[in-house]
Amino acid sequence: MVVSISARFQATQRLSAKIEHSNVNISSADALVLAKAIEKDFAKLATSEDHYNSLVAAFEPEEPQSDAPQELPAVTGNSAPKPPQLEAAGDELTHISFGRYRNCKEHSIGGSSTIFKSRDPVTKELVALKVNSTWVQPHDAYRESRLLKRLGGDETHILTLLETETLRGEFILVLPYYPLTLGDVMVKGRSSHLPRIFKQVAKALSFVHANGVIHRDIKPGNILLKSEEGPAYLCDFGTAWALNDHHPDETADNKVIEIGTTCYRPPETLFGYREYGTEVDIWAFGCVIAEAENGAPLFEPGEMGTDLRLILSIFESLGTPDLKTWPEANNFPDFSKMIFNEFPPQSWETLLPNSGPEVLDLIKNMVTYSQGKRLSADEILKHPYLK
Repeated sequence: MVVSISARFQATQRLSAKIEHSNVNISSADALVLAKAIEKDFAKLATSEDHYNSLVAAFEPEEPQSDAPQELPAVTGNSAPKPPQLEAAGDELTHISFGRYRNCKEHSIGGSSTIFKSRDPVTKELVALKVNSTWVQPHDAYRESRLLKRLGGDETHILTLLETETLRGEFILVLPYYPLTLGDVMVKGRSSHLPRIFKQVAKALSFVHANGVIHRDIKPGNILLKSEEGPAYLCDFGTAWALNDHHPDETADNKVIEIGTTCYRPPETLFGYREYGTEVDIWAFGCVIAEAENGAPLFEPGEMGTDLRLILSIFESLGTPDLKTWPEANNFPDFSKMIFNEFPPQSWETLLPNSGPEVLDLIKNMVTYSQGKRLSADEILKHPYLK
């Protein structure tokens, strides 16, 4: 990340002014020294210039402590006064605030947003702040907020929207904070809790699809967990498509094809098919289940994450399709433009040698070329593996 010297100088001056304004007892020289140290930390932390500017804009100095002595509560019996609790989301104080949420700690960084962890000043519950600085279609944080408000809830296993804020040109979603993702659990190996978690994800997808919504980015990192045993909550609807809430240019027969994340992308979009439906979520979900079984992604997009490398990996695993095995491909703009080596399909027992027959049956009916043959979310819920 490179920020110009002049931009860093201006940022330091803004930070210094904030510090000096918040504390009348601090000298200009001391405020500048503190500002330089904070700006240096922000420059190290930021992954882009937009991210850097967001951190600088969000900085709020702590209120100075009063010099007056504080009266300690009386000690009764064996009890002792408890030390004051920090309101920071982590173990240390930060200088980042968004409205009433103070001492926000950076939790994760995405392509178009940054997640901060904070504490509700009233309830003291941990919350996640999804700060959306800039985004381009199909990313749309406003649509995401509308979908979460309509679909979210414990019973649907979809992340709940607590509130929204607009500060300094940034749109912020305030969400419940969950400490784990499915990816965190999967790296530890197979767990007996996975079927229950997958059933909850299937319930979420069933509700999403029944409401005319395609998630378009199913992956382990977008499945949040309250604990390693669950419950699970589907999150990140930033690129979702909804029948009654979509960009005017992205009609049902002209959806964007740059969806999903690398190894979870469905093959029809790799060949330019824009009329896809909820089946893209089923393919991705099947890849997630296979990864949980396999300990590694089912398909490998290579170091550069290219479409051609991903196509090759799919063909090497499932076999090279033709119009007999994949009749829908006749409608794909780019399918007939290329000639592929003919790879024989590998058996699912070979692809996932340590998996039982029930989970193999589920996966092979989700990760299949023909969209019409992929199970629906409702059918997945009835599968013996999830019983």
